[in-house]
Amino acid sequence: MKKLSLLTISMMLIFALVAMADHHDEMKKTSAETKAEHKTISGTLVCLGCSLKADGAHSECSAFGHTHALKTEDGHFINFLENKFAADLIKGEKYHNKQVQVSGAFFAKANLLDVESFTVDGQKKGWCDHCNAMDGCSIAGK
Repeated sequence: MKKLSLLTISMMLIFALVAMADHHDEMKKTSAETKAEHKTISGTLVCLGCSLKADGAHSECSAFGHTHALKTEDGHFINFLENKFAADLIKGEKYHNKQVQVSGAFFAKANLLDVESFTVDGQKKGWCDHCNAMDGCSIAGK
């Protein structure tokens, strides 16, 4: 009886270890899938709400404000992570309907770009700590 109990416990431990190893492998895969990839993406800066209104979205930009995204040539929208680097793009007033090339960390699962720099009207914009703005002065000397 003791041998049978020991054998049963041993088998349960083996199955538990195998299950833990499989779970660990799945966690590693999930982690790899969520990692950001550095990309430069081109498109037109458009108000996401206004653009989707034609498709039946209940956007209320006049009440809540316009939130811009990058519309790629194939019609997909790339959103920006809300931070000081993307503020001018998200507000969009300066660059509405302009062709923009944006570089940063792209999170595919969220379809989100964490902006590092962007180029519009032939001028590259990057964060300047001195000016506390996305302007070209931090890049001009490089």
